[in-house]
Amino acid sequence: MFIWCIACVASSGASASPWARADNELLIISRADYFKADLGPVNTIGGIVDSRFERFMSNTYVEYGLTETITIGGKALYGTSWLTRGGATETASGFSEVETYIQYQVFRSPIHSGAVRLAVARPANFSSGARPELLSNGVDMDVSALYGRNITSNSVKIFTTAELGYRKRFSDSADHIRMDATIGIEPSDQFLILFDFFSTLSIQNESAGGADFDIIKIQPSLLWRATRRWAFQAGMTEEIASRNISTGRTYFFGLWTSF
Repeated sequence: MFIWCIACVASSGASASPWARADNELLIISRADYFKADLGPVNTIGGIVDSRFERFMSNTYVEYGLTETITIGGKALYGTSWLTRGGATETASGFSEVETYIQYQVFRSPIHSGAVRLAVARPANFSSGARPELLSNGVDMDVSALYGRNITSNSVKIFTTAELGYRKRFSDSADHIRMDATIGIEPSDQFLILFDFFSTLSIQNESAGGADFDIIKIQPSLLWRATRRWAFQAGMTEEIASRNISTGRTYFFGLWTSF
């Protein structure tokens, strides 16, 4: 039960779980996100006005245990964005990203686990130009190494995971180095407290007009396991530091189950 919870939560966010899905087990996660960023004053024909970017996103994630050591899966993100400048609003809708991946578990014990993952993603240009990480005219490939450790399994269970990845962007945008980490505290069988850390660092090899940015996020959340199959998660993501991109905040609610 403890490892099931680790895998579910880690997979629902930006980082993946180093624990493989059980053979023939299927995990489905649905998540709704609302994001807002204040972009500050901008010059328009009517003068200087305040601007902001908002986005509502639905995130569907699927994970399947192909064997005891190989997990396959994918995700699709669809949303609507609003870019507001004063009284004028530009709206766009569409898929922001579609991704598929395969993951191999290199080792596993009751104490820790390690894995490698290869993912292929197709970002899209639906963001009204305000969030450059979504802008792409090509395909992204992501290679990462993952490690997880059960720190304690007493009455209060604690675990941690870490992921180091490199994302190659076959477009004008710069490649990225990703460093993600999770700390989880499970005070009971029904509740899990999570604190996630996500960082994306550009290697600044973009072509003219391509996106080049760094961003660091923290994400506290709470998981409630309602039944053996169903669990609910609620939390927020705060973008605490960035370069070449305005920071914002996301509120989210997630629902997932395994079969």
